[in-house]
Amino acid sequence: MLTVLGLMTLAYAPSDALAASLDSSSDSALGCQPRDQMRFARIWILAGQSQATTFGMNPNTVPASWKLDPGVHIWVSGPEPASSRWEVYRPGVNSAPRGQWGPELQLSARLRRGNPTTQLFLIKHAPGQTGAAFDPGENDWSPLSQGEAWTRLDGMVNAALKTCDGRVDAIFWMGNHSDGLRQEKAERVGANMKALIDLSRLEWGSQIKWVVGLPDDTAPYATTVQRELRALAASEPNVVIFETADYETQEDGLHYNTRSVHRLGDDFFETWTALTAGK
Repeated sequence: MLTVLGLMTLAYAPSDALAASLDSSSDSALGCQPRDQMRFARIWILAGQSQATTFGMNPNTVPASWKLDPGVHIWVSGPEPASSRWEVYRPGVNSAPRGQWGPELQLSARLRRGNPTTQLFLIKHAPGQTGAAFDPGENDWSPLSQGEAWTRLDGMVNAALKTCDGRVDAIFWMGNHSDGLRQEKAERVGANMKALIDLSRLEWGSQIKWVVGLPDDTAPYATTVQRELRALAASEPNVVIFETADYETQEDGLHYNTRSVHRLGDDFFETWTALTAGK
């Protein structure tokens, strides 16, 4: 029923340190069954566009402090639905898209540090140049665009949920840069993102939290996008935003450098922590 979009695969040779850590590990079981007192396994989604991927992050840029953690799993989509599976997370090897890694590295480390007995299950889909507005000429996140970003994520999540007693806890979103390239798209960001939020909660759970990073200010209508997202967070329960204005970028002036990718993971975690405090 779902059309699977091809993902661009970038091949990198892992560093010696990373290769050694991979040799000493094994993949997780096919299911995401909770291994502690939880009733459900908690599933975390990372989505958006290329600022969440993020370009330039490969096995050779993985921080030296990173250690393989058998308790962190990522959903790996195969060429056929039956070949998709959970694997122990390996940045730059089986992260999405393959060959790259992003804020999930630091986010998962922070989540595990606070809950060392809780298994983490990550699903990531952040294709480049995908805004929230419907556009028949470009890939986008609109649910009206069959076979594009939302359809792809929907298929991944539903396939993953069939493997276990899982529950989507939160969606960490870093995107909307493409929406700032055209005024009519920028002015509809709030409504278009609310449609995604409502649909995610209808399909996967009414209590799903959304943690949203504000996009950069390099697009012509970025301030409109930021205003729309701030208004959405102010009016929508369990939606929270954070600033990224002082993040450092690579030479292209758009995609984050290694330090800021690390920081994005920290900000995801800390913003989610503030949102869930006392709940």
